Amino acid sequence: MKPIEDLKTEHEAVKMTLRVLDSMINDAEKTGQIKNPGHLGQLIEFFRTFVDKCHHCKEEDLLFPALEEVGVSQEEGPIGVMLKEHQQGRDCVAKMNAALVRYNDGEREAVNDLIKNGREYIALLNLHIDKENNVLFPIADKHLSAEKQAELWEGFETIETQKIGEGRHEEFHKMIASLDKIYLH
Repeated sequence: MKPIEDLKTEHEAVKMTLRVLDSMINDAEKTGQIKNPGHLGQLIEFFRTFVDKCHHCKEEDLLFPALEEVGVSQEEGPIGVMLKEHQQGRDCVAKMNAALVRYNDGEREAVNDLIKNGREYIALLNLHIDKENNVLFPIADKHLSAEKQAELWEGFETIETQKIGEGRHEEFHKMIASLDKIYLH
């Protein structure tokens, strides 16, 4: 598989979790509570580990430097925008996690912070994924040689095992499938 296709495939998994999060938030808006805080905790762990430590790491540590090598600017180009949005996503996830901790400690008003930050994260990531798929990734496909892409693919495989651990990728996909059945079907 080409590295850009791998990132796009991961985007599809992320979009599914965003739909699950949206379903949870819609329910929380109606009821004023989180039906299953454990499921929300699983999503937050997915966002922290799979999205940030694995997916964003592949981009930040390997893809973006490769693009800079072929002349794509970080400051004035799409890379700078993507890096800023990665940080905004981390901030949203940290706020969701803090609100979930407060909620689990009995502070029921924290549901409002969960809703607010969840909505912000969903909007941010959906736009972010669209920009990467339709702007940044075509640039990468056009300008990165086959040799460089093969090197990226090897690096992506290393990141998956070193950053999140052997078998974690598959565990996350099972979790996503399980939550999909509960919240989206």
